[in-house]
Amino acid sequence: MKHLDKIGGIFFYLIAMVLSLHFLGYDALAAEKSSNWRPMYDLIFRWINFGIIVFVIVKYGKTPIMNFLRGQKDKLAQEINRLENEKEEAKAKIKETLKAVDDSEVRFSELKDRIIQQGEKKKAEIIESAQNHSKIMLEDAKRRIGFHFLQAKDEFRAEMIDRAMDMAMERLPKEITSEDNDKFTRLFLESSLTE
Repeated sequence: MKHLDKIGGIFFYLIAMVLSLHFLGYDALAAEKSSNWRPMYDLIFRWINFGIIVFVIVKYGKTPIMNFLRGQKDKLAQEINRLENEKEEAKAKIKETLKAVDDSEVRFSELKDRIIQQGEKKKAEIIESAQNHSKIMLEDAKRRIGFHFLQAKDEFRAEMIDRAMDMAMERLPKEITSEDNDKFTRLFLESSLTE
């Protein structure tokens, strides 16, 4: 407490000195060549007025000014404490944010790995499905080819038989004689009677 009073006293004396230099500076320099008593009289009364003002300020204003300065000190201390608390809260938020960023990077990495695994699995399923589908298509194509081959073979056989019949019908009448005809008729009759 005494320390603050001492600082306040020094502060007031400094203010008094600054004000005196301000009031005396202009006239003191201008009065160097003056032979008139009036400037000196004004200067002396300015000093007296200044001394009265300093005395009044020190006597009656010291306590309110000191209280004001103490209040300002307390306000500044509270403001500094509030700013320190905000600083600590900001640091905590920064740490939480950095931790959240790290966690999100880990989650992103895990999600990326999971998506890649799912993609690989889906790719394998698609490849397997395509292979099964191609096997089925190949088997179906073989079956159709086999069916068309048999159908073509049967058509070819039927055509060959038809041509053979046509050729036989053309040639047989020329080649078969009436004796052959009688012989075939007798063989047909005998075979039908034995049955």
